[in-house]
Amino acid sequence: MNRAIFIALITALTVHVVVAGDYASDAMDATFKLGKGPSGTCFLMRRGAPDTAVYLVTVGHAFDDNTDEAAVLIFRKAAADGTQERHEHHVLLRRGGKPLWARHKEHDVAVLRIDEPLPGSVAALPVSALADEKQLRAANIHVCSPLFVLCYPQGLEADAAGRPVARQGIFASSPLQPWNLHPTFLADYNASAGDSGAPAIVASANGDPLVVGMVIEQHYFVSNVRTPLGLAKILHAQHIRDTLEAASKQNEPAVP
Repeated sequence: MNRAIFIALITALTVHVVVAGDYASDAMDATFKLGKGPSGTCFLMRRGAPDTAVYLVTVGHAFDDNTDEAAVLIFRKAAADGTQERHEHHVLLRRGGKPLWARHKEHDVAVLRIDEPLPGSVAALPVSALADEKQLRAANIHVCSPLFVLCYPQGLEADAAGRPVARQGIFASSPLQPWNLHPTFLADYNASAGDSGAPAIVASANGDPLVVGMVIEQHYFVSNVRTPLGLAKILHAQHIRDTLEAASKQNEPAVP
């Protein structure tokens, strides 16, 4: 092979690996475990200025039957040696008995607006990371395309800092159907309890993290026993966006 062509191919492959690592790391930094016992997954997002709040995105059923005043967020904050350490942080769910989260009326997604300071710097994804149809097509997404899910299967934490586990799968059904008629699509990976609320991600056309949806349940074959099918139901990102916008309009801090 011509030396110049060989060097160009190696350079292109190296750039691809770096970009892939960056988008996955950015998404992982925004993903957290929600709860100490029976737990799920959540991820943090921000809107643009002047909104300074952080928005916690997870499944609606995480809050539906929860009567607690606060939830435990397994946060990560910087240690003195520059590494990250695990930190259990309580986020307020109710104020005066009133829920502080917004829940979609039809779909299993809830968004909690957090105005109080978190115990460290926050790596939250921008709202622009929630995929729309144009972004999906630009990323060349189709059936059998790869995707990644960042989650806490059965509550498992990937390391002592409490990071999520990265799982690889494929689009098992088309994500390009009209969202109002087909609010979910399927992902083929070894889905598990604890994955609910996990972001399903790909690289955008620009190499940034693109959240294509959120895991809301795993599929089973039910006979005398429930047999996992290795499939997850993913709620389209558009419904996350709608719920986040609803959350931004409630519980706003009073203007002095």
